[in-house]
Amino acid sequence: MDIKKYNIPEMPGVYLMKNNGKVIYVGKAKNLKRRVYSYFFREHEDEKTKNLVKNIEDIETIICNSEIDAFVLENNLIKKYMPKYNILLKDEKTYPYIKISKEKFPKISIIRTTRALDLKTGEYFGPYPQGAWNLRKILTKLFKIRDCNRDMEKESQRPCLKYYMKMCDGPCKFKNIEKEYKENIDNAIKILKGNGENVIRYLDEKMKKASEEMRFEEAILYRNQKKEITDIVNNQVTEYGRDIDEDVFSFVIDGEILFLCVLNMREGKIIGKISNVIKLENKFYSDIFQDIIREFYSKHPIPKNIIFQSEYEENDDLIKEWLKLKKKEVVHTFYPKIDGRRMKLLEMALLNINKDIVDYYNKKSVIEEGMEKLYRLLNLKNYPRKIECFDISNTQGTDPVASMAVSVEGRASKKDYRKFKITCKDTPDDFEMMREVITRRYSKLEPEKFPDVILIDGGIGQINAAGEILKKIGRFGIADLLSLAEKEELIFKYGEDEPYRLSHSDEALKILIRVRDETHRFGVTYHRKLRSKRVLGSELDGIKGIGEVRKEKLLKEFGSVKKIKELTINQLKNILPEKVAIELLEKLKK
Repeated sequence: MDIKKYNIPEMPGVYLMKNNGKVIYVGKAKNLKRRVYSYFFREHEDEKTKNLVKNIEDIETIICNSEIDAFVLENNLIKKYMPKYNILLKDEKTYPYIKISKEKFPKISIIRTTRALDLKTGEYFGPYPQGAWNLRKILTKLFKIRDCNRDMEKESQRPCLKYYMKMCDGPCKFKNIEKEYKENIDNAIKILKGNGENVIRYLDEKMKKASEEMRFEEAILYRNQKKEITDIVNNQVTEYGRDIDEDVFSFVIDGEILFLCVLNMREGKIIGKISNVIKLENKFYSDIFQDIIREFYSKHPIPKNIIFQSEYEENDDLIKEWLKLKKKEVVHTFYPKIDGRRMKLLEMALLNINKDIVDYYNKKSVIEEGMEKLYRLLNLKNYPRKIECFDISNTQGTDPVASMAVSVEGRASKKDYRKFKITCKDTPDDFEMMREVITRRYSKLEPEKFPDVILIDGGIGQINAAGEILKKIGRFGIADLLSLAEKEELIFKYGEDEPYRLSHSDEALKILIRVRDETHRFGVTYHRKLRSKRVLGSELDGIKGIGEVRKEKLLKEFGSVKKIKELTINQLKNILPEKVAIELLEKLKK
């Protein structure tokens, strides 16, 4: 593609990359020429950029007055074209918001999905983890706010049933009540903003005035409204002060996946969490922070304050200006670096992200996707539902053991774990030890009980040792044979010289890493137990009254000779006869 024919200017603006007439990527730049040329006149290491450039057939540019204008236009064009290579947040279900529509006679409603959050058509309050429907019901009852879908630009022939039930003032029919209706809407909004005390004082004055003028039915109505609102205000428990209205915005990129967590604080209390998982595979971005902020706050209400991670502070001017344009008022941004209230909130958000990461990789669909990729990429004979992994643990050849951990459907199956005390030799020959444990595990095992994959902890040497012995015992080819080299996490397949290299965030690799790490943990625990038993046993040898049974009891109870030396006779008497306890301490302390 001859990029020079486009005569791209060195000015701020937006560029649209197209394939077969369809927009596949939209980007913005301070200098359009420099940015666009960087795609075509620079060597790119990542496959995503190479793939994008390969698919570009045409480029269109739109010049803007400033970078912020380009930022706004880029957002509008992404929403219009939904390009394949841009990051797009999914519409997710979230905690409900209460919406007051922007109409002559506003209606009150509940919104549950981000798709329905249109900031042009309404003002939003929340999100509410609980109680949103009850709060709407109370506000509708108190202030007779409509919740119907009637067109307020038209005058209906008659009001609906709720008018006759005294639950609505009937603005669909009676257009002369605009002033009173607006007053009720304003009072409802004050309550939603946490300013219920002002409404209580206002209703108290109205109640007293109606009572003095002997309008008792009206006074009772104001009294009941006052009581209901007092109950609402008393239930709005705050944590930091009622004037705080902010989001804690955080995200973590794990390989090709972005985990987003936004904690919502409204009226001074944390009331909800919005989480999202975005796959970045085949997505392109020039500034991930800017793209994610813009995507998120195009779909969610913008609070007064937003807390961000400190490493993104260099973006502050552009982000703050865009938020101000979007919200129509100044939004305060914070990037905490020292311990304090905002730093604690940010740490809380990151803790939630860590849990979301664990939950994501534990999902059955994600694990299935990983197993499918292993099966396809490594061209396995068997679908890798059951994996048996082996590891050798020893210290300079002493107390060598082998461990076998088992993964079924991507999850640990501890009931199937096995441990082996190596007998072949007491020297650090891992290959020979691996041959022994493979022989002991599979030489007499029926083929139908074999796993789908045998995984060896190690590199090409270990996998070859396992392959040779499987052939020797006539069990080769029943299961696929793989190994995982710990330093670079390279996957070796028996019979192939070149290893497979996957991203550390790839679930296919993580399935193998999890079972390998579990095998290592299980083996080290067993090895330490044997080593402690041997060390303790050798120091207790020759002591009168201490046989194998008592050695076992001492090991189980105290763990080491050092700890036994620190004991008193009385403490040892719980396990040993007094004469034996005295003999033991005398011998050990010599």
